[in-house]
Amino acid sequence: MSIDALQTLCEVRLAAERQAEQQLERATVQLAREKDREARLVAQLDAARGARERMRADTSLTPASAAAMQLAHRYATRLAADLQTAQAALDAHARGPLASAAAALDGARADHLRARQRREAVERAITRRQAARRREQDRRAEAAADDLAQRRR
Repeated sequence: MSIDALQTLCEVRLAAERQAEQQLERATVQLAREKDREARLVAQLDAARGARERMRADTSLTPASAAAMQLAHRYATRLAADLQTAQAALDAHARGPLASAAAALDGARADHLRARQRREAVERAITRRQAARRREQDRRAEAAADDLAQRRR
């Protein structure tokens, strides 16, 4: 393969590497978004836990009547449901979008690494060809100088 063909291939590989780099950037941004969403879900879960703990710790909630007991029980049931919902949302997010974003980032990193290695391999081939060309030119120049010296004798 000629140096010109290798340089064209190098340009193609460089474009592929840039494309992989852009994909890596997009995957990084998406993972950051999913981690932000995870942080919001964790905050919701902590708020639900806090509300449940405050209700349990509140000693002024000693119901005086059956109606008050039912109200306190419904409130406790709702807090438990809120806590369960928040935990389920966090678990679903961790298994779904967050895991997908992390896998996409890993894949994008691997693709970028492969693209860079392929471009570097072509660059090494170009460097070897150029070095071989220079050696051949030096050898020819030396042979021509030797021939010129012999003709002068």
